[in-house]
Amino acid sequence: MILKKSIKEFNLQLGDRVSLLDTDHPRIAEKILLHWGYKEFYPFIDKLLVVEKERSRQGFSLEVVEEIYLLQEIHDKKFPATKPSDDKFKNPFAWK
Repeated sequence: MILKKSIKEFNLQLGDRVSLLDTDHPRIAEKILLHWGYKEFYPFIDKLLVVEKERSRQGFSLEVVEEIYLLQEIHDKKFPATKPSDDKFKNPFAWK
């Protein structure tokens, strides 16, 4: 529960739900927290979401992708100075 305990806004948005990143992908959750608040957060998230032709991987469930986008939205709001000027990926799950 590293992300849910560490990021107040993420905890509030999830409410009683368990974070699937925390439970099913704990190493990724730790790396997200490591990059939290820094400009390196964005390339890391992009790398998680983009499948390169040379690499075969299973991918994430829709629920996990929604959590990643939620974290990106929270990060954008909390740390706007770290956001790259060219926004390559628009969040289709943006919360208001």
